[in-house]
Amino acid sequence: MSSSQQIIIFEGPDGCGKTNISTALSEKIRVPYFKNKDEWKFFVDNPSYFVNALTYGDPYFLSYLEQTGASVIVDRWYPSEWVYSQVFDRPSNMDALEYVDRRAAALGAKIIIPIREDYSKVVDQFESIITPDVLLSVHEAYLRFSEWTECDTFFLNVDDEDINRELNEVQGFLGG
Repeated sequence: MSSSQQIIIFEGPDGCGKTNISTALSEKIRVPYFKNKDEWKFFVDNPSYFVNALTYGDPYFLSYLEQTGASVIVDRWYPSEWVYSQVFDRPSNMDALEYVDRRAAALGAKIIIPIREDYSKVVDQFESIITPDVLLSVHEAYLRFSEWTECDTFFLNVDDEDINRELNEVQGFLGG
């Protein structure tokens, strides 16, 4: 990792403002924002997409980051596969998850996980699948993930939806 490279990963339950916070941070610190726009296309119909992306695409993306020293803010990445495969009891590739996490940590990746105290009022686009109870299970899985990962992780409470406070706390975690 170059001394100026920043790899910032936004993760967490749906309805917690990952996209709003990460795009605002991108504008503020001038680090490019990236989101896989196809993620929801495959969520219900082809969840094997995510394990394949983890196994083949994520090492490729990490090689790019290692070789270029590029900075990026990623809106959902491999931690989602770790969490959602557990919550929905679907097969994953733990060897690939460990490999990708180790390489991301070696690059100094930092993971920010916006969370809520209460998910009862969150309505997701997949509301028949992603219910408030499922969101609570996702929240709990992210707590377990934070103990598993080698990356520095920060939980950001977003109940007040105060973007200025959220950005200040995130920048404090990032070191500036």
